[in-house]
Amino acid sequence: MKHFLPALLALTLVTTAPIPAAMAQAPAPAATRFYLIGNSLTWDTVPSLLSGDVQWHVDCGTPLARVYSHPNKPCVTNSTLWPAALRDKQYDVISVQPHYGSTLAQDVEAISAWMKLQPKAVFVIHSGWSRHAQHADEFAGYAAPDQMVHNPGYFRALLAELRRLHPGRELRQTLAQNLLAQIAADIATGQAPVTKLVDLYRDDIHLKPDSGKYLMHNAMRLALGQPLSAAGFAKTEPAMKQYLDSVLAQLQTAPPDKILLPQILSPAPTTDRAALIAKLSDKNLQTKLTALLPAIERAVAARPATLALEAEVKELGGKLICTFTAPQWLYLATGDTGTEIFDVPTAVDLYNGNNPLKGKGGRNERVTDAWLQRLANVTTLRKIDLANCAVQGPGLQHLAKLTGLRELNLTLTPVNDDGLKHLGGLTELRILGLASTQCTGTGFAHLTALRHLENVNFHFTPLNDAGLAAIALVPIADRLWFAHSKFTDAGAASLAKQTHLKRMGMGSNDKASSGEAVAALVNLPLEDLALLDNQATAAGLAHAAKIATLRKLDASHAPTVGNDSLKLVAQMPALEEFKLGSAQVDDDGLQSLAAAKSLKKLSLFGLKKITPAGLDRLRKARPELVIEAR
Repeated sequence: MKHFLPALLALTLVTTAPIPAAMAQAPAPAATRFYLIGNSLTWDTVPSLLSGDVQWHVDCGTPLARVYSHPNKPCVTNSTLWPAALRDKQYDVISVQPHYGSTLAQDVEAISAWMKLQPKAVFVIHSGWSRHAQHADEFAGYAAPDQMVHNPGYFRALLAELRRLHPGRELRQTLAQNLLAQIAADIATGQAPVTKLVDLYRDDIHLKPDSGKYLMHNAMRLALGQPLSAAGFAKTEPAMKQYLDSVLAQLQTAPPDKILLPQILSPAPTTDRAALIAKLSDKNLQTKLTALLPAIERAVAARPATLALEAEVKELGGKLICTFTAPQWLYLATGDTGTEIFDVPTAVDLYNGNNPLKGKGGRNERVTDAWLQRLANVTTLRKIDLANCAVQGPGLQHLAKLTGLRELNLTLTPVNDDGLKHLGGLTELRILGLASTQCTGTGFAHLTALRHLENVNFHFTPLNDAGLAAIALVPIADRLWFAHSKFTDAGAASLAKQTHLKRMGMGSNDKASSGEAVAALVNLPLEDLALLDNQATAAGLAHAAKIATLRKLDASHAPTVGNDSLKLVAQMPALEEFKLGSAQVDDDGLQSLAAAKSLKKLSLFGLKKITPAGLDRLRKARPELVIEAR
């Protein structure tokens, strides 16, 4: 880190005003009461070092909905339980931290309930952060903000709903995840004292005490209205501390400048942005915005088209998802206020939720081949969901220029193999949904340039032997699902070429298809296999038992399978979960699974020869095994 110090010193002269050396001794705000609710990512902000009267309710690995419904036994034993804390004391500022495992609706419900209990408190939304291995992808994700994820879209949606429900209430953010994104950007340009973001982590998700925790402690302090402090972080190296202080300084926009920033970012094309930038008191911010001015003007010019597309998609019953393309320092400086001009369309979801094959509503007839021309030049799109739309196939030519597209769902459309010829240039495609289409698989002959496919679904299609041969020419890295299809045992041999597959569901209704088709899979690195249709036979299970890497095996409809098959299953070295249904297995056969040393969960369905006594015998032999039977 020493070699980095001269560069850092030069950088900080440009990026931030110096932070007073005496900041560790800054006085605590008088008579200010703080309360923090969250899990270990709240604990990583080191609440015990915060100034003032501070209490917390911290329960490890737990989302807010769980904290709300089960408040009695938090993992941090010196927690002040929230029901008593929020009943007995009026706090000035309360921090809440959403986490994996909750939905947007659940987080809104829990936070709203706490806001009602504390009507005078300012609420801080502590974003937390993602696991380091998935930080970049999750932060830039384009999924609809329904499930909690660590990206700006989720927190923007959360804040919008809370403001709608509680007008006039002050809501702040720690922007913790944005700080890490800024550091990642600095790493990419060689402006950080670390070479990888993981250098700030002590494990998969928690941060190191001398760097990551210092950053998040002070991010929390700023959100609570407290001054920065180095107290308690004596082991933080000077160069690291100076760099992290420069990152934190980007959150400390002067109030007059914070008023000017939304005006500078106004979507009005006639705004004199240069004149407004000249009024900023922060000369460093002034320099950055002057350099960014051409990008701002381009974003303003593009914004009407984005809004028009959003309105059109909504009118068709769909949803447009946008992601955020401004530099991270701008989000930090503005607190994500006024930055919407930099939002770009990333995902279009036009699925109406119906499934005509199951008698559940009709097709979205308004989204046709011709309508797809509307998307032809939206090159920022990464996902298009056309499930159950009236797309026949020729209109897919309009998507040919969307070379950054990663996900395309054509499920429940009448698209056939000829339509796939228009997708051959989509070389970034990861996920392709063709379930309930007219594709036999032979259209994959047009897709040989695709080298990044991860997930392909041919469920309920006429997929045949020639189709499997064509699919074998296109590597699929994770999952291939092709139940209720038309291949034979001979055609299944092509599957042996898919040497990277981890998950598979296979099934064919063809009379020339049987469990022998599974023989093609024995040398694949499969971890999850579902045997469907004609494949869940004694022969199918015998071949599946030879797949040494298999952790999950699903034979939920196996009417011809008997006791001997379970002896083979019991010998599988890595099997953790096994599902068996409608089989001819009896109590004696069931006991074979007691020898399955790696087995953790067993699910049984419709096994008429199994008795409660047989289940009890297995439970006594393997008390740690989770057994579900119905």
